[in-house]
Amino acid sequence: MKPIFSRLLALGLTLSLAAVPASALELDTARELLDAYYVEGVPDDVLALDSLDEILEALGDPYTYYMDSDQYQNFLESVNGQVVVGIGVSIETAYHDGYQIMSILPDSPALEVGLQPGDRLVAVDGVELTGSLDPRVAIAGEEGSSVTVTVVREGERLDFTMERRSVAIPIVTYELVDGAAYIDCVSFGSSTPATFRAALEELEDDTSVWIVDLRSNPGGDSDATALSAGYFTGSHIMLHFRDSAGNYHHTYLSESYPDLTDKPVIILTSSHSASGSELFAGDIRDYGAGIAVGQRTFGKGTAQLVFNEHNAAGFSDGEAMKITVYRFFSPNGTTNHIVGVLPTLLISQENTPQVALLLSQEKPRRAEGYVKLELAGQTFYLDPEKAAGDTAAAFTELLEALPPPAALYQGSGTQIWTEVTPAQLALELGLDGYSPRGDFSDISSSAFQREIRTLATYELLGGFEDGTFRPQSTVTRAQFCAMVATALDLPAGQRTFSDVAGDAWYAGAVSAMADMGFLSGYGDGTFRPDATITQEQMAVILSAVAQWASMEGYELAQTGLTAQDLLAYYDYADWAQTAARNLGTMEALAGDLAPGDSVTREVAAASLCRLMEHIGLLWD
Repeated sequence: MKPIFSRLLALGLTLSLAAVPASALELDTARELLDAYYVEGVPDDVLALDSLDEILEALGDPYTYYMDSDQYQNFLESVNGQVVVGIGVSIETAYHDGYQIMSILPDSPALEVGLQPGDRLVAVDGVELTGSLDPRVAIAGEEGSSVTVTVVREGERLDFTMERRSVAIPIVTYELVDGAAYIDCVSFGSSTPATFRAALEELEDDTSVWIVDLRSNPGGDSDATALSAGYFTGSHIMLHFRDSAGNYHHTYLSESYPDLTDKPVIILTSSHSASGSELFAGDIRDYGAGIAVGQRTFGKGTAQLVFNEHNAAGFSDGEAMKITVYRFFSPNGTTNHIVGVLPTLLISQENTPQVALLLSQEKPRRAEGYVKLELAGQTFYLDPEKAAGDTAAAFTELLEALPPPAALYQGSGTQIWTEVTPAQLALELGLDGYSPRGDFSDISSSAFQREIRTLATYELLGGFEDGTFRPQSTVTRAQFCAMVATALDLPAGQRTFSDVAGDAWYAGAVSAMADMGFLSGYGDGTFRPDATITQEQMAVILSAVAQWASMEGYELAQTGLTAQDLLAYYDYADWAQTAARNLGTMEALAGDLAPGDSVTREVAAASLCRLMEHIGLLWD
């Protein structure tokens, strides 16, 4: 039985910059901890390696690493809000041709000289960084001394020289912005929930919506995240954890937990919103408390335990080790790992804050002259004349980003609302740049028009240069892999097949799907990329996706076929019956195809969209 530790459960990336060689920690202690707790399990040949550095490198998990005493203190400060001497950046712990800057702290030297989230730190004072060179050590120095950092931004190397100084790490700030209550959350630490509560109690009467800015929020502590989100959702299960044995644990807010507002929350997201901030967004999504506006988030859906001298033997002198011990899931059982959280409205970085403010209009006393938007169970109001003025670009993108379930209404009289399409409203307001996503010329008669448009609205699906989608065209195995890999935002993998050329346009997608375990190819080592994919082959792949991406899919994969299932899916091959049952249960088998029939583009899109909707990867 695993011992129960008093521990800090870390959901986030960290301001701790990198791991130093793990020479102080007893190797046997590290092996025992990894063997007992690492979520994916550690192969025996990896545990047998001669040093902890080699073991960690073989694992390839950027969130499992050793920390010396200084790094551990820096980690604690990064999530709990302290004053530190430095330049004021948070940096991803993984080294990939440099260290990616995740966020810039306010009132910091880094902000003043123009460093930006997404910059990749490659050198400090002219010394090139490597995976074994700790940039925290290189950047550290006495207050008042200068340092020059080199970053790569859009392929260009840039140097920034600044003076080190004390930088406060404010976890949460709040204020009224153009009449909207705005909470800027940098991280989820011990002080975060109390500040959220103070903001809600102070500003609730002065606003019609809440804006919570989680752009570049790297995460933090799981309890702090749950408590902060709970003020918007009330008493619920806030997240689920699954360990290496497949056992679940969850964080639950008691029935007495205060629900401090019924007003919608608008979450601002970016590609640097990670872990705890993704969990916060999942709570709001699953309990219908608001929407998200911005970009797809980072995609860290694992949680780590921090082991140190207070909760494990073998540690000394303030050192610690962070180990990935759980995959976590939203209340409805949806992962954000790798795939991130797709916002309700996919909006460019430059227009994200303005779109949120456009949706912050107070409900008008008279409908005339206003527009009402119903989206994801929330109702928002807009002043179209104001929106079409200085903020026309943001308003145009808002209309383009509306998914098919959204409903727009124009007001007249006191409270008369007449439904209008985004295209009609754009034409009436003279928004010349309006160009709806997924406006394919040949899908009007498709039975799966909604699903096709939904995926295209979230930029998960494309058409052809002539403006068509060609819904009736069949799909090759390579094309289907590219479709799914794009929808899940999978990075290119390493697995190779003898008939998949390394420079083929689909090679990255096929290898990504294989590395994730969603497909295996044929016994002769081939993949047959140009063969059309059949209904039962598609079912097996999508069932594997569901098993990885959701708690429901995982449980279904462990459940045997009943006699009723065998009767319903008897015409599928033995190797596809369970998968077909799983997709049927999740209402993701689109069309009326026989198991061996070739899949068309419209059926592939519809099946993928329905699965993503059912398991919660798309905002409802």
